[in-house]
Amino acid sequence: MALAHETRLPRTLTNAEKGVLLAVMAHLIWGGMAVYFGLIRHVSPIEIAVNRGVWSLPIAGFMVWYLGLWGDVWRAVTSPRNLAILTLTSALVVFNWGFYVWSIQVGRTLESSLGYFINPLLNVVMGYVFLGERFTAPQKLALGLAAIGVLIQTVALGHFPWLGLMLAATFCLYGFLRKTIPVGPIQGFFVEVAIIAVPLLAAQYWLVSKGQAHFGQTTRDTLLLMGCGVMTALSLMLFAASLRRLRYSTAGLLQYISPSLVFLTAVFIFREPLDMWKLASFAVIWMALAVFSFSAIRDERSKRQDIEPV
Repeated sequence: MALAHETRLPRTLTNAEKGVLLAVMAHLIWGGMAVYFGLIRHVSPIEIAVNRGVWSLPIAGFMVWYLGLWGDVWRAVTSPRNLAILTLTSALVVFNWGFYVWSIQVGRTLESSLGYFINPLLNVVMGYVFLGERFTAPQKLALGLAAIGVLIQTVALGHFPWLGLMLAATFCLYGFLRKTIPVGPIQGFFVEVAIIAVPLLAAQYWLVSKGQAHFGQTTRDTLLLMGCGVMTALSLMLFAASLRRLRYSTAGLLQYISPSLVFLTAVFIFREPLDMWKLASFAVIWMALAVFSFSAIRDERSKRQDIEPV
């Protein structure tokens, strides 16, 4: 007879489960950054972007050293093409960081969350324009719904939602350019922040000379600004590690966690107004994402069945 209090060993997580856990952690950090940046609204977006980059550098450098990736970094910086693209992507990511923080500070967090919701649909457009890919019927429907959602958002705001679309477009272009070079995510991120370190430090010096810098003024502001870099680097490395363990469709569905958290933060913490028109625009965009996600899952399952042995 089996013992009533038989000791059971904890089940080891599968590779896919580890991937989901890592991805969720990354998206929770990204989603929580909206609240975090709300704590330093009095700090300029430039100084926050500066500290995101500067304090990411030692963390990314440590990971490159720990994982023994210096050879990859050297190959990246000695390739003129790779170095040029990483220089461009470093500028794009700082531009994206700065405007995202600014959107929170001026009470336009809802509009910025719109951009990150429609980012996967812009990836489809990027594939059509630059890679010669063709739209499937569900993708056409999803893009049409997204266009309707943007139109409704334009009516709700009284102007074209350039902020959300600009954030989506720069992040989409960043991802596309990074895919065109054979450089890993951690190695590439280290090179990017190394490239922008000097310009960022120059910007910080300018802020100090103008008496507008908050770093070093109080312990609270200094630690929070340093934390910006820690959160940025940690979320990126968690996300990069998750992609190695997840299917495309799973990773695609999980990426809606962070903009959803930003949306909820805008409405329930920052108390940004959510009228009927804005809610309708997001409802239509969520429908577009549902169609897009269902199509991606179905296509991936079909591909797996095609390659399985009979």
